[in-house]
Amino acid sequence: MIVGVHQPNYIPWLGYFRKLALCDVFVFFDHVQMPGGKSFVSRNAIKTAQGRAWLTVPVSGKGPGTRIIDAAVVGDGWARKHLRTLKLAYSRAPAVAIVEEMVEPILNEGHAQVADLNIALIQMMAQLFGFGSMKFVRASKMDLQSNGAESIHEILELTSAKRYLTGSGEGSLRHLDTERLGKNGIETEIFDWVSSTYRQQHGAFETNLSAIYAILNCGPDEAAALIARP
Repeated sequence: MIVGVHQPNYIPWLGYFRKLALCDVFVFFDHVQMPGGKSFVSRNAIKTAQGRAWLTVPVSGKGPGTRIIDAAVVGDGWARKHLRTLKLAYSRAPAVAIVEEMVEPILNEGHAQVADLNIALIQMMAQLFGFGSMKFVRASKMDLQSNGAESIHEILELTSAKRYLTGSGEGSLRHLDTERLGKNGIETEIFDWVSSTYRQQHGAFETNLSAIYAILNCGPDEAAALIARP
């Protein structure tokens, strides 16, 4: 049983879905503190004719005292702006119809919390990649007795994990206790993945863009093949 744990980010990059695809259970780490300042929980990047552009969801209550699950989406017009940007930037992309057919209904649904919005988008994108039927769990629904990074051990126990797939970033490694995990019969695997190049519009290849860019520009099948590559 391979378990991955990650914050529910807004239209995440391809690596997020590569990690998801390697798991048997994927846990949305939505009960922890909402990051302050600029965060992938509330924004991500695409590429336009004018260069890299950030799509940002306006969120209130960032920082101490607010959990991701409680962070509210605020303001008017942001969803309309995001949809207009995607439609204009990728008007000639092979899969631009996905914006109207699958992205627009979610953005227009009026989610009150950013976690609900992001999880709906992630599950929709996972479906396009071909693994929408995998098991998703929200940490906020697990009746956890611990908080923050400490709760990862409880999450892994409750999901009967045998292998914990974790990122290689400083934030992920800071609280990683492989010895403790090993004593509990859980193997640790560090996830460190770089996407291969793929067809892009609007100039030279750029990395770390939202996966929605690859989906629209290449089509779901070609984007899924990118995730499948080691």
